Parts: sequence; structure tokens; C-alpha cells
Amino acid sequence: MSTLRFNTWRDTGGTEDANSTLGTGKILQVVRATDTTNRTTNSTSFTTANISVTITPSSATSDVIVIWSFRQDNGVGTAKRGQFQIYDGSAALGGAEEAQVGVEDGTANYNHVTMIGYSSPATTSPVTYTGRFKTLVSTVTPSIVNASVTGTLWALEVSA
Repeated sequence: MSTLRFNTWRDTGGTEDANSTLGTGKILQVVRATDTTNRTTNSTSFTTANISVTITPSSATSDVIVIWSFRQDNGVGTAKRGQFQIYDGSAALGGAEEAQVGVEDGTANYNHVTMIGYSSPATTSPVTYTGRFKTLVSTVTPSIVNASVTGTLWALEVSA
């Protein structure tokens, strides 16, 4: 996992600006996690996709944008659909609640999925975001194919 933090910024004139003078909408830090292992589930309840990222907001007024990118495979067969979400420990994130991916007609189905969620944690304590998934039909095994395309989960703190 990588963390990029800035204590000060320099404007184009070379003058240093403290974080408190940056204004709103600026990226304050970026945290990233990766996964190179394939994941599958037959659960009809959300289960972890074994990828998570923890970020500690520098301000309780900061927002966090979370991005999860992975390759997904539902195999061949009818009603081959999986459901995916970014979860913060208590609820799915707005914008990334429960994306359904798959096909109904029995053809093989591979998708590159990028989910973007938004959070206002209102804390300066660490917050963990986790990718989760489930099957919509217990006889279907949706897969996250990280071995061929590395799965990545990003958390970006944005100043309020």
C-alpha cells in the first residue's frame, strides 16, 4: 500500500501554502491497495473481495473518493451475474452501492469494472474501505480476475 501526503504546496511563484490555505476540492492524500489473486464466491450475501484500503483524513470536514478497478468474469450460462460494492464498514458508498455485472443469454462475459464511490466520514480517525461481492444466483460463481489484470482500490482525501 502506498500513501502520498503533502504538508505544504508551492504555488507557481514558488511560495509555500499551508494545507489550511489550499481551498476546497484539492487532493490532500492518496492511498492505494492492489490485489493480484483471483477471487470467487458462491455466496448470495456480500463477502469481502480481499481488497481494502485505510485512510486517515487530515480534517473531519474532508471528503473521500474511493475507486475500485478490477476485471470480472461470470463464465458461460444463463443469469450469470455478480453484484459488487465498495463498503465503509457500515454501508455501501454513494455512487458505488451495488453494481450488477453479467449477462442473461449464456455467452461468456468478461468486463473491466471501475466503481467510484463518495464518502464524508466526518472524522480524523482511520477509515477502511473494502471491495465486496456476491452472486445473484447461488449456482453462479462470479470471479474477480486479478491474476491477469491487477485489482486496485484507491482512496483520495479531498479538502472541503
